[in-house]
Parts: sequence; C-alpha cells; structure tokens
Amino acid sequence: MNERIITETNIKGDLKFDGKLIFAEDLGLVKVEGSIKAETIIVKAGTWIEAGSYITAGNWITAGSYIAAGSYIKAGSYIKAGSYIKAGSYITAGSYITAGNWIEAGDWIEADGCILAGNWIEADGCILAGDYIKAGNWIEADGCILAGSYIAAGSYIFSFIFDIQCKYFITKDLPFYRKFWSEMKPLKKWKEEILDENKCWGDYKEMIKREEAIEICNWEGWHWILKAQLEMFFGLKEKYEINGG
Repeated sequence: MNERIITETNIKGDLKFDGKLIFAEDLGLVKVEGSIKAETIIVKAGTWIEAGSYITAGNWITAGSYIAAGSYIKAGSYIKAGSYIKAGSYITAGSYITAGNWIEAGDWIEADGCILAGNWIEADGCILAGDYIKAGNWIEADGCILAGSYIAAGSYIFSFIFDIQCKYFITKDLPFYRKFWSEMKPLKKWKEEILDENKCWGDYKEMIKREEAIEICNWEGWHWILKAQLEMFFGLKEKYEINGG
C-alpha cells in the first residue's frame, strides 16, 4: 500500500490519497479545510486532526489523540482515538468504534461491532451497535439505543424517545434532574432532601431503606426504562434483563 506522510498543519481544500495517509508525530492541531479521504488514516501521537467536512477511510482510522469532522466520520473497518471522536453528522464503522474519552455525533453512531468510550457517548440520532455499547459515564441519544448484546454505563442510559433494545443493560445513576424526581409521586416524601444541592446521589441511597426502595420501584406509573434504572440505583438489581425483567 502506498504511504503519504503529512507534516503540514494547515491544509487548504481536500486531502485525498489512495493508500495509507499518515499524520506525523507532534504536529499539534492539523486543520484540513475540506475533507480527508484515504484507504487507511493514521494519526501519530502528539497530533490531532480537524476536518471542515468529512473524514473517511476504506479500511481503518486511528489516532493517539482526537478526531473531529464538521460532517461525518466513516471507516470500512474500525475507528479508534486515544481521546475523543466528534462529528457534525454521523459516525460509522464496519468494525468497532472506541475512544479513550468521549464520542459525540450530530446525527447517528453505528458500528457492526462494539461502541466503547472511557467517558460518555452522545448522539443527536440513534446509537446502534452489532455487539455491545459501553461508557464510563453516561450514554444518551435523541433517538434509539440498540445493541446486539448489552449496554453498560457508569452513570445512566437515556433515549429521548424511550427506545432501548438489547439483551440487558447496566446503570448506576439516574437520568434527569433533581426537580423531575422530586415531583414523582413515590418520591414526594423526600422532595426537600432531593432538592437539597448539598446532598448527592449516594445520600439518597442511605436515607431510603430497602423496603421503601422496593415500594418506590413498584409504583405502576414508571416507564419500564426508568423503573429498571431505579432498581439498579437502589441496588435491588445488578443488571436489567429486558426479556426477563
């Protein structure tokens, strides 16, 4: 495969190459006015790239730091970044998508394999993975969140259209703000404590007894996605199996 090494930091127009496009080490921020297209794209340590339009590779894209595009980011195989991946439009990969920090898309995020982020994952569209979706913090989408296997978040999972599909999911915290939970019928007893900004999520777990937590979760007014996350928040379940309750 032909190779081309990029050492410039400001590139006018498009950057297209039929082979392996390598951004040299320690360039700092490399700005490409237009799009970036190659069979394989490699961004060495100490360099990160921003494209005004799209970034696409027939094979894979890898970066020691971050990748950002004004439009979409697309790879026939995988997309991997040591820091974050951000696209004004969609992000898609034939294999997996992984970022050491966060992943954000102005439209949808899709991978045939897993989607993994050390911090959070957000999409203005859907988040779709053939395997699992996992984030150290939250996972949030304006559209659906679908995984062939499981979905796991160190904080919460939330779909604004309330569409989560997978075998099971795992969360530790709750979506929404304090005011929402304080107005819910089963929690009004603790409204003052919930609205107290000197308290945190851990304080609520301590002040609400297990029997009370079970009663809260059994309220018939909950959407099943919120009920599931409440059960995990209170430690009543370690994971929620969608077909098994």
